Amino acid sequence: MNEETPKPDKTTSLADEAADLEVKQTRGISLVWLIPLVALLIGAWLAYKTLSEEGPKITITFVNPGSLEAGKTKIKFKDVEVGTVQTVKLSNDLSKVIVTAQLEKNVESHLGAGTKFWVVEPRFGLSGVSGLDTLIAGHYIEVEFEEGKHTREFIGLEHAPRVSADTPGKRFTLLADRAGSLSEGTRIYFRDIQVGSIIDVNLADDRSNVLVDIFIDAPYDQLIHESTRFWQTSGIDISMGAQGVDVKVGSLLSLLGGGITFDTPNLKDTNNPASKPGAKFWLHKDFASIAEGYYIHKIALMMNFDDSVRGLSVGAPVEIRGIQVGKVTEIKFNFDIDTRKLSIPVYIEIDLDRILPQSDISRMKDAFKQAVEARRYPGIEALVAQGLRARLKTGNLLTGQLFVDLDFYHDGPPMQLSYKGEYPELPTLPSVAEAFKSDVSEILAKLKKLPLDKIGNELLGTVQGSNRLMNSEDVKETIRSMNTALKDVHQLAQTTDKELVKLTTGLDKSLSTAVKVLEQIDPGSPMIVDINNALEELAASARSIRALTDYLERHPDALLYGKGGPKK
Repeated sequence: MNEETPKPDKTTSLADEAADLEVKQTRGISLVWLIPLVALLIGAWLAYKTLSEEGPKITITFVNPGSLEAGKTKIKFKDVEVGTVQTVKLSNDLSKVIVTAQLEKNVESHLGAGTKFWVVEPRFGLSGVSGLDTLIAGHYIEVEFEEGKHTREFIGLEHAPRVSADTPGKRFTLLADRAGSLSEGTRIYFRDIQVGSIIDVNLADDRSNVLVDIFIDAPYDQLIHESTRFWQTSGIDISMGAQGVDVKVGSLLSLLGGGITFDTPNLKDTNNPASKPGAKFWLHKDFASIAEGYYIHKIALMMNFDDSVRGLSVGAPVEIRGIQVGKVTEIKFNFDIDTRKLSIPVYIEIDLDRILPQSDISRMKDAFKQAVEARRYPGIEALVAQGLRARLKTGNLLTGQLFVDLDFYHDGPPMQLSYKGEYPELPTLPSVAEAFKSDVSEILAKLKKLPLDKIGNELLGTVQGSNRLMNSEDVKETIRSMNTALKDVHQLAQTTDKELVKLTTGLDKSLSTAVKVLEQIDPGSPMIVDINNALEELAASARSIRALTDYLERHPDALLYGKGGPKK
């Protein structure tokens, strides 16, 4: 039987081995720490790369941006996405909407201070239709970059700009008295071809004019010269002249929204170069007003009318013998409490350029320099002293429109130009209608003073007496006697005519016989002389009978009363 070998004691062995181990200190970083360090470096590198490639964050402030959604609404440039809206929130005063957006890195260098942002949405108007794609894809923000000083805060536009920065052409400014139907997007035409549009319509800083900013597309911007004339157009133009009524109808767009037309005379003149951007031009109200020109030398006057000014409006012409020299600028109503008198002040402007050439205006200003500075007008004073007066007249019988007529009236009392009010006051006369009413009233007043009742009674008595006289029996009997006498005269005249015919026939025969006898007698004998005398007496008798017959035909009553007529 084999003996078993004893097993070693594990506890003793481990202790012996531990005693045999030698503890040594290591130097440097353990490889275990390299793993998190590398991970940290990689994370830092990824974070740096992410941050370095991330685009700029910007803030856009809108008054009313419409439907924008955080994380969904895109920012586009030429239909290419360049950013996304991150947050949409209200400002502290709740008056605006602040939009935070993240843009692409490659557009950061283009964020100049003039960069524009606006919300694209469907728009329908006379200027056209835009933004139809947003009906399906939703609203988005359009951007137009502009180089310049970099910024991250922008003010959003309410609508898209009319002209993009890269559109070739030029901008100009038009000055007008009033805007009328002009608005942003109104078309500009040259020979019925659209060549531009209105960018904006604003009031001038001094409130004296309306400023209309326009843009003319290239190459039509080369048509704008210093002599270019602009005027407003409408869809319907009605004019009345000696040839009749002329009606012109334009396009539907011009009919609805109006437009502006311009023309440049002498386009082929090489000495007339194209105007530079920003040049200013006067915008006339219509083509006819171009002939009137733009007048700069004006005299402000005031007139007081006591009669009605119904039919007189602001802009009505002021004329001297049919030629316009100014216009009405204002009409007021004045009541004097102390005198309890009503008056209607009418303010007008006289254009000296219409009356005098430029040389005479300059000479007059130099001659009356002190008086002009004191706001006195010696020239107008002299005209008033010679009888210059203002009067309202009717310019159109159909519409009842009035105008101010200036003319010389030498019959009235002498008057002077008054300087009591804000403006010099020009003396006036009642209108033609009022003068006619005054004359009619005066005539009626004189008629009222006549004793019409007494005159009427006397006329009635006269008529009644005449009626009794005409219906009396004596007058009737006289008329019957006259009729009988006229019949007798008529019968006598017929009988006389017959007898005269017979007598004339006998005389012809006798004369023929006498002529034959005379032909056989010596012309110088006494018998011939006696015959000639007898013939002359016979001819005189025939003439007397003819005269008597004619007289009886004209005055048959001579048979009753004689040639002198009835004795009174």
